[in-house]
Amino acid sequence: MQLNFSQGNTIYVIDTSGLIMLESTFKYDNPVFQAIWEEIEDLIRQGTFRIIDFVEDEINNYEGKQDFLKNWVKKWKKHLVVKTDAASINAAIPIINEEYSTGFFDAKKQAEGKEEADPYLIGYCKIHNCVLITNESKTRNNKIPAVASKNGVKCIDINDFLVERGLRMERKK
Repeated sequence: MQLNFSQGNTIYVIDTSGLIMLESTFKYDNPVFQAIWEEIEDLIRQGTFRIIDFVEDEINNYEGKQDFLKNWVKKWKKHLVVKTDAASINAAIPIINEEYSTGFFDAKKQAEGKEEADPYLIGYCKIHNCVLITNESKTRNNKIPAVASKNGVKCIDINDFLVERGLRMERKK
């Protein structure tokens, strides 16, 4: 019998698009959204909100002017970033093989020989029974939600995450 020590504690793993959407929609320094960021940072402290090292690399390699996410990930790295283990990498191999020519991978990254986080995210979530948060399209067969579903991984977007966590904005009365 396998014991599940995190029973009742959902572990969320967020991808790059989810982090970008979170930051661009719910600005960290806007007091209106303070509860969202407090919730996420509490989950990070508890070890139940994570990114994998491949996502950290994508954030750190971002070449735009916005550096909030780089700094935020760096600040929380000790509790936020997990190394993609061998079991997760092994779980990603069939995903890579199956999705190689479906448009799941970014052609530019492939041409440059850069690894993409997506198959490793799905592999990690599959092996560790985590919920994957992404902002990718739910209607396209070659995006994270569809590929995650094919691999038995629960996938939600930021809105679903906020609902699951019971977060909502309330009007002053």
